[in-house]
Amino acid sequence: MKNFLFPKPIPVGKNAIQELLFFLFRFHVGYTMAIHAGLGKIKEFPVSQKFIDSLTEAGWIFPEFLAIIAGWGEVIGGALVALGLFGRTGGIVLVIIMIVAAFIKHDTTFLLEMNSAQLYLFCALLITALGNGKISLDSLFLRK
Repeated sequence: MKNFLFPKPIPVGKNAIQELLFFLFRFHVGYTMAIHAGLGKIKEFPVSQKFIDSLTEAGWIFPEFLAIIAGWGEVIGGALVALGLFGRTGGIVLVIIMIVAAFIKHDTTFLLEMNSAQLYLFCALLITALGNGKISLDSLFLRK
């Protein structure tokens, strides 16, 4: 488990162009999750009342707790992915949140109905599976 969550940095691509493209992909996914998806949910500390109200209206139990977990999970998980610092840990957090968002909150059918939550789910799965790549803070700190 330790090697999966905190692996030695390995190349994702075969050359510098592929590494750069993966870095741009990883950074964009993480930045978008942290800033555009998560930050709006936590702009009122600890979490936006509008987000809590949407969960309450949908009939979710413990809407305040779930709103805090989702909002802060998107911000922290997205930031970890964007920076390439413990990217797999951040990716797992995003995967769990996006599974709930796509298939429970938005009630979509897997691969038949698509929405942005499913897109972010697959992006987070890819980042979790491949790791951060060579252009990341993990790579900078863990070089030997």
